Amino acid sequence: MYNRSILTELSKWYNRTHRKPLILRGARQVGKTTAVNLFASQFKQFVSINLDMPEEKRIFEEARSFDELYDSIFFLKNAVKAERGTLLFIDEIQNSPAAVKNLRYFYEKYPQLAVIAAGSFLETLIEKEIHFPVGRVEYLAVSVLVQREMEFRDN
Repeated sequence: MYNRSILTELSKWYNRTHRKPLILRGARQVGKTTAVNLFASQFKQFVSINLDMPEEKRIFEEARSFDELYDSIFFLKNAVKAERGTLLFIDEIQNSPAAVKNLRYFYEKYPQLAVIAAGSFLETLIEKEIHFPVGRVEYLAVSVLVQREMEFRDN
């Protein structure tokens, strides 16, 4: 059941002609990260950034340009800078307004790179602390139903 719901939605997003970075929204512990980790298996390369980790958050906060940020992500993760066949996942994005702001540049400069960001309680941050790049990202709500589907699948 899990594979037919959230993974199907992720595949639909990935196969769009004019795909934008995707922001997974939902409460803590509903399966956002698990869904992305499962989805990543179809890619040649999976680059995962967790903004709960200070050294990973720092590259977004200290980058002087988007190109420097892009290079830093792939350098930090010892990954090849390739747009096709790569999934970039930015987890806990609510921890860095700079990371949210830079999502627009992934869309504008590297549209072939598949970028997914996830965060908890993003709705409470919209227009208060973080300004999302309107028109340059897509959203997908992940509900507690996903967690129940995962538990069902595991039993």
